[in-house]
Amino acid sequence: MRLTSSPISQTFLVRLLFAALMLTSFTTAASAEKRVFGKSDEESFAGKVVVIEVGEKDLINKHAFKFWRRVIERVNAEEAQAVVFDLNTPGGLAMDTADLIMVQLQKLKVPSYAFVNQKALSAGALVASGTDGIYMHPVSAIGAAALVNGNGTEIDEVMRSKIESAFDAYVRAVAESKERNADVLRAMMFREKEFEFGDIKVEKGELLSLTASEAAREFEGKPLLAKGIVKSIDELLEKEGLSEYEVIIAEPSGMEKIAYWVTAMSAVLILVGIGGAYLEMKTPGFGLGGGISLLAFGLFFFGNYLAGNMAGYGLMVLFVIGVILVIVELFVIPGTLVAGIVGGVLILVSLFMAMIDGYAFEDNSVRGWDTAQSWDFINGPSLALAIGLIGSVVLVLLMMKFLPSVPLFNRLVMTRELVKGSGMEVSPDSSEHIGLRGKAITDLRPAGKGVFEGKVLDVTAANGFIESGQEIVILSEDGLRILVQELK
Repeated sequence: MRLTSSPISQTFLVRLLFAALMLTSFTTAASAEKRVFGKSDEESFAGKVVVIEVGEKDLINKHAFKFWRRVIERVNAEEAQAVVFDLNTPGGLAMDTADLIMVQLQKLKVPSYAFVNQKALSAGALVASGTDGIYMHPVSAIGAAALVNGNGTEIDEVMRSKIESAFDAYVRAVAESKERNADVLRAMMFREKEFEFGDIKVEKGELLSLTASEAAREFEGKPLLAKGIVKSIDELLEKEGLSEYEVIIAEPSGMEKIAYWVTAMSAVLILVGIGGAYLEMKTPGFGLGGGISLLAFGLFFFGNYLAGNMAGYGLMVLFVIGVILVIVELFVIPGTLVAGIVGGVLILVSLFMAMIDGYAFEDNSVRGWDTAQSWDFINGPSLALAIGLIGSVVLVLLMMKFLPSVPLFNRLVMTRELVKGSGMEVSPDSSEHIGLRGKAITDLRPAGKGVFEGKVLDVTAANGFIESGQEIVILSEDGLRILVQELK
């Protein structure tokens, strides 16, 4: 167990303040390089046909929607020739898909097409309907776009009425803008009515799904849904007069892939960051624990920023201020609680806000915060923060129990303290301090300081609280803390 005196605590405070400044510098530098990393390994879209592949799991991946949003922005900015969605998907997230077709696709300044390459079901059918032209592979299907919960279960009646009303409006708007039959899309989504399109009939309680030949069949003087049947994107481009242009497949940049991985691991990074900070408090000098903590929190903010979340300069600074206040509470004015509580709140708020999808926040500001599922974007950050905090508590408890017996850790931890004299004397073995009597010189809430035979030690109240000035006795030492109780 390291017996920490006041000078040592001050030194520790200085080095952690320095670590906090390093964290600010790291995340600031990383943020400044976002645009460099985001474009350095990407080929220009200028004058090309951009293909966006929508696979089996893409429509349930929120990062994919963020990526497509950026692709659409690049298509406009770099003046591409057209966009083709290569669809082979069973469906996905309804509200994110609605945003894609109602907002993002409407921003396109170039023609857009859907190539139904095997299947475009559920949300996939909605994506196809949002493009300017739909083409079907000879062996393919489109439709069955009923609204269900994220786990595939039925939505309750009231909520279903609200959501279907909204999507009915989306269908009418999209059908009008793309000059399509709105009833075809309604028949794919709603089961309360009967629909008839020539010899294609949809009974009440059923959903419409179309084969390639059915989708391309003429109805009321125009194709029922699809402009034609093609075997490949090259054939689609030939029919649209775009075969002379180079085709490029839109793919996430290397840094975007890292950012998406980091955001998926946010809970683990919080856990590791807090665990590293605790380890740093229990080892001399700035070393392993501090490095691990800096790396974990640096990656956390850097990755979430690159992924389009709200982890910007302001939240990074807020986090560092919170860390400083917690340090002040622990080592400068222990027992006051105010600095520690404020610092802890700032840390939690900054970590939570850093994981919030900036695009979702922006979209809700436009379409309203009272719309269906408008607050769903906080579910992921809430879960990640809870897992990270609970996991870190478990990790700290495990370190308190097992680390003192690890040989490598024993070499890192100060188990003895120099006493006044020549500078060469060594105090007795730490186990001999059990039973020593002293006095609490700060409130123990539960951690604080006590004086024993002239030495100031970091101690922890076994019962959770001991008032300053009370007589105390050392009960035990486990290598990471000294437990004391009040003398009766």
